[in-house]
Amino acid sequence: MILIIGAGVTGLTCAACLDGDVLIVERDSEVGGYCRTTKRNGFVWDRAGHFFHFSNSKIKRFFDKSIPDDSFAVVEKSTSIFLSDVGYVDFPFQKNIHQLPKHEYIRCLIDLYEAEKGDRPYSNFKEYIYHTLGAGICDRFLIPYNEKLYACDLNELDQDAMGRFFPKANFENVLLNAKQGTNSSYNQFFSYPRDGANAFVEVLKHHALRSAEICLNTTVEYIDIASKEARLSSGDVIRFEKLVNTAPLDKFCNLAGIDTSAAQLSANKVVVFNLGFDRCNEIKAHWIYYPGDEVFYRVGCYHNIFGTTSASLYVEIGMARDDAVDEAALLDRVLNDLEKVGLIESDFILVDHEFIQMDPAYVHINKTSNAFKEQLKSELEHSGIYTAGRYGNWTYCSIEDNLIEAHGIAKIIGGASMYRDTLGLDSED
Repeated sequence: MILIIGAGVTGLTCAACLDGDVLIVERDSEVGGYCRTTKRNGFVWDRAGHFFHFSNSKIKRFFDKSIPDDSFAVVEKSTSIFLSDVGYVDFPFQKNIHQLPKHEYIRCLIDLYEAEKGDRPYSNFKEYIYHTLGAGICDRFLIPYNEKLYACDLNELDQDAMGRFFPKANFENVLLNAKQGTNSSYNQFFSYPRDGANAFVEVLKHHALRSAEICLNTTVEYIDIASKEARLSSGDVIRFEKLVNTAPLDKFCNLAGIDTSAAQLSANKVVVFNLGFDRCNEIKAHWIYYPGDEVFYRVGCYHNIFGTTSASLYVEIGMARDDAVDEAALLDRVLNDLEKVGLIESDFILVDHEFIQMDPAYVHINKTSNAFKEQLKSELEHSGIYTAGRYGNWTYCSIEDNLIEAHGIAKIIGGASMYRDTLGLDSED
């Protein structure tokens, strides 16, 4: 028996690449994890915006075989940053400081030049961005925005907390961009399913169900690593040969009786409001970043992706995990701030809305948590236990990264008898 905890993208993909006796245990009433979709009153909402920009041609081909081309809106990204005293500045901020007032632009340029020519050491995320991009860029956008996002002191994060997702720049490119105006980034083009992220989940679920059983509304209550047993909320005790965990690493450790007191496995939570209105205005961005005193750090506009005439927004608010949430009061503040920044107008009617808490949302990557995780994973793998995915691996990654990781784990634990190359990653192009 191979036991998989969690029926999100990673768990479903792993099951889809296995043949034989596979059981997926999922606490929720449907599969997909954070990649789930609500379709209601003419609106299509995900748990938060998911932007699919597969760079691996084999993975893209895998989904293309099951999802018709006309099921996607293919979009060239249009994103902005809202500064209350300036208005809209194009994203990424580093490349577009020429859109700031002249005195700020000069300060940012000088600070960037000096940072690039300097050789100062850095030991955390805050020092890293200060010492590589300069105080002007950091103080105006990167520090306040990321503090809102992560809901923590950025000194607590590792210098590589965002990895390849951190938008870098150098002095020459920033200077020339004032003339050339190129704002390309790693996900400049993206595809969005018109029926939401669930379109991808349904493909993975279809393949997983060829061999796996999925138990919904079921939690794992306890894991005995030595005897390879897991007790479920149903009362059943499952004996497993291999186990793949995709639940948050801190929660898995608690189930298995693993001490995490010195591990620093911290994270934020993100509150999401999906909002549907009776009309929309002329703002055409796909999503907008807010480093100011607005309650939200990012707002996405589904209607600008799908080309609909009724405003459909997702609003993201970063919080500490132990922060209390008053949904009604928070919604009032969200609506007031949306009107203040011009995304809605006073006569817009809120037709429908959805409230979601993602906990954890963004993990706080630091040297201590990384060292704990790598040591633990090595020890667990000796017992045939693998912990994977964004939260099981306690990392910051893309959906494509999850697919590739799950495929690799299935290949290891399935062996010649159980593994199947469902995604086609082993095939010749």
